[in-house]
Order: sequence, then structure tokens, then C-alpha cells
Amino acid sequence: MVIEMNCLICVGAAERVMCEGPWEERDCPECGRYRISDELILALMDQGQIFDVLKTRGWLDTRRSEGFLPCIQCPEGLLVTFVEPT
Repeated sequence: MVIEMNCLICVGAAERVMCEGPWEERDCPECGRYRISDELILALMDQGQIFDVLKTRGWLDTRRSEGFLPCIQCPEGLLVTFVEPT
């Protein structure tokens, strides 16, 4: 099942892909398909932080080139550079 949502990285239009477990999965025309842990989403919301779009897309592309569906979890997500919202 696919539902129209926003991308969790660039906030553009994206499809929410239903998946099992504590994840949100999106398929964004600009960022591609990826998963982010529910724990990381809550931590980002709590801290008022957002992803650095270009650096995060680069990290996602690297993971895809290794043959994986990119999954951003708390430790990895905190290593990907965040920017304070303006």
C-alpha cells in the first residue's frame, strides 16, 4: 500500500511505503527510497533538527551503491550532518 506523504529529508512530495517494524519508509523523486527509524524521527522532532539535504542524499546514494536499501537509524542519523531550521 502506498500513501502520499512528505519526504522526511527534503519535505517534498513522496510516497509512504508501508513496512514492518519501527520504521517510516518513503520513496521520494529527489531523495530516492529510504527508511528512517521511528526513534530517530522522534529525536529530531524533540531537538528541532532537520537533515542537511545534500549530505543526506549523498549518504543515501553511497548506501544504494553498496546494494542496500538505506536505513537511517539513531547512531547513523546523528552522524549525518543536521542543520538547525531557519
